Amino acid sequence: MSLLAIVLCVYILFNATLAIPFMIRARREFERQGKWTPATASWSGGVMHGQALATLALAIVDRGSLWPVTAVSLAAGGLLLSAGAGVIAAGRIAYGSQKRVYGLLEDRLIEGGIYRFSRNPQYVGYAAMFFGAAAAAGSILALTSSALFALIIHVFITRVEEPHLDRVFAAAYADYRARIRRYL
Repeated sequence: MSLLAIVLCVYILFNATLAIPFMIRARREFERQGKWTPATASWSGGVMHGQALATLALAIVDRGSLWPVTAVSLAAGGLLLSAGAGVIAAGRIAYGSQKRVYGLLEDRLIEGGIYRFSRNPQYVGYAAMFFGAAAAAGSILALTSSALFALIIHVFITRVEEPHLDRVFAAAYADYRARIRRYL
């Protein structure tokens, strides 16, 4: 394993560790004031985008560790990565405001657009991007990082976001949750 791969793995583990105090802070702010402070929103973006960049870089640095990079792996992984990016973009469009993306504005339950098919399409999109990069590059380390990301996001959704949405939107969220799957 190269020094760069080791550094990226250490960063990913550090970033994953930072997700724990982030979740505690995010939940506390949701409970106390119904939204996040700008500092928490920035932390959220840093954790998410830091994980994204590190996983994509790791896929490149560790390419071929799981299987050889071929036209088929590049096409399949690239398709999954591109689809994930499209899902993220569709989710952000449905939000209508970047403030909603980062928990700064909690004025309405988003049920339109891509949210008609998934309660968490942006997280599905990020996971698809990460797994797509790992598949394209045939990288065991990027695959492991992607699985770690998916686990962290699942814990965040079930321990922080869903309880908040239950409190804020009550019956409307219960109805939405009954109609629409969490992921796919």
